[in-house]
Amino acid sequence: MEVLEMSRHRHGEQVVVSLVGEIDADNVARVRSCLNEAVATHDPRLVVDMSALTFIDTTGLGVLVRLLASLRDRNGTMALVAPDGQVLRRLRRTNLAPLFPIYDTLPQALA
Repeated sequence: MEVLEMSRHRHGEQVVVSLVGEIDADNVARVRSCLNEAVATHDPRLVVDMSALTFIDTTGLGVLVRLLASLRDRNGTMALVAPDGQVLRRLRRTNLAPLFPIYDTLPQALA
């Protein structure tokens, strides 16, 4: 059973993808597809709102890292919204947090 909701919208020149629920090996392909579509049709300025994400495994983290590398190759940017919780702890434990600008709230990331 997939416990994940995704939505996408533009905010000025940035694209915001909001993820709600859990990201794991069972649904990571959907996440990858959604994120790739978000940056394929717009300027590569992406904000991934994970404030309502309750779990992310290493496959989900891998998608974020590969997308960040792809965006940087195209002079794009990617920021994460990950307030204190499981997702931020996972980013810190895997030493991936320094790769991303990470914000506590979506308005902070969009400012």
